[in-house]
Amino acid sequence: MSKDTSCINILTCENYLKNVLPAVPYDKLFNGIIGNQSFLYTDENSGKIVPVDKNYLLDLNHWISNSLLAKVYENTVSILNDSDAIYKAGRNIFKTAVSSQIFLMRVAGVQTIINRLPKENAKFNRNRTIEVVENQNGFATVRIRWAADSNLTKLFCDMNRGVYEGLGKLTRNPAKVEEKICQFEGGEHCEYLIKWKAKPFHSRIVDLCRFRLSHEVIDELERMIEEVNEIRLRQERVIKLRTADLANEKEKVVCAQNILSSYVAPQLAEKILNGEVDPVWGHSRKKITMFFSDIKDFTPTTDSMEPEDMANLLNEYFSNMNAIIQKYGGTLANINGDALFVFFGAPDRTNDRDHALRCVNMAIDMQHKMKELQQKWFEEGIEQSLQIRCGISTGMATVGGFGSEDRKAYTAMGMQVNLASRLESVCEPGGILISHPTWALVKDKIECMPKGQINVKGFSRSVRVYAVNFGKEDH
Repeated sequence: MSKDTSCINILTCENYLKNVLPAVPYDKLFNGIIGNQSFLYTDENSGKIVPVDKNYLLDLNHWISNSLLAKVYENTVSILNDSDAIYKAGRNIFKTAVSSQIFLMRVAGVQTIINRLPKENAKFNRNRTIEVVENQNGFATVRIRWAADSNLTKLFCDMNRGVYEGLGKLTRNPAKVEEKICQFEGGEHCEYLIKWKAKPFHSRIVDLCRFRLSHEVIDELERMIEEVNEIRLRQERVIKLRTADLANEKEKVVCAQNILSSYVAPQLAEKILNGEVDPVWGHSRKKITMFFSDIKDFTPTTDSMEPEDMANLLNEYFSNMNAIIQKYGGTLANINGDALFVFFGAPDRTNDRDHALRCVNMAIDMQHKMKELQQKWFEEGIEQSLQIRCGISTGMATVGGFGSEDRKAYTAMGMQVNLASRLESVCEPGGILISHPTWALVKDKIECMPKGQINVKGFSRSVRVYAVNFGKEDH
């Protein structure tokens, strides 16, 4: 794409649209431009040649072709349904100028600004040359010769005419512009007669005294502004590069967290990646609610299955169960064969009642999901239904990282852990058996049936247990 003109002309149209409409319809303003393979530029970061985008087009430091700007002008006219839209946008140029430029214009005055037009034009346009034919107090004649390019249209001339009137607003001395000759209407060039309110004699004497100084001051201020802009651009490029680097690092961290979450509980993965290692691998006594489950008679039932089919069945089972565990915020401590060990209350803690309720509701959801899987597996050829047993208990346990220095597992140990495991082993297939401490925390929310006291291996006294009733439709 040829570099014929600065994107400042697009910004002028954008600012005018902001004045007229509630919001700028960028899709319409850049219709036929963004993504167009005819409008390509070289990206500074990647070095690739890519189509222009919104960010590129709204940066006054970027350059575009005459054909692209012509398309923007046409789109602006179409959006506003106003043939004079580009002329009016040009008159609105003072909205595009930055505060430093406004200051310079007001210091300089109209006559000085017109003398500087050729120099200012060279900063933003390469598709025309400007000649100041005459410049007196109160009027001036400016001549423009446009490049030989079929993409240049009368809209370019309208913008220029509007800009000359708009410059008067910057100096607080409004100017009127009359186009005496137009290159787009058969003339050899465009010629404008610019008129503004002439200053009285005493004011002209003051201007004459400061005239020489104004050139030097304006040149110095412009030099300083250009230096500041260059520094700003360098900083923006550095920020852009660093932002891209941070985005890449964030993507790596998210990827690492997803992979780590496949091996340890997501709560642990998040803490580890946040540098909270001590709470994870250290040991502490906590009151938690523990859950154990396994599939009743899994091995005899699946003996006749092909290894691949059995692996697919187990993966489907664990995927569904893990989704439910994550739904209730449980910590999956261990998978052993077809058995699961989950607990609530570590590493993140709320309160005992919340832990117990979430754990029991998780078990209920698991049993409901198992009913769905039984039907699905039956239709896939597994004749004997697979059922799970669930045991839940609440009590004190030692929680933390157990294992060697090289490899550890985050889990819980203690008598209450053993009790939950024993309850699972004596539970009826398809049922949920809970201990008395857990029942006391959930009894007002979840219906439970007393099952009396049972003798549990490893415990010297009998244990009171309850079966969870989860057959109600309102769960």
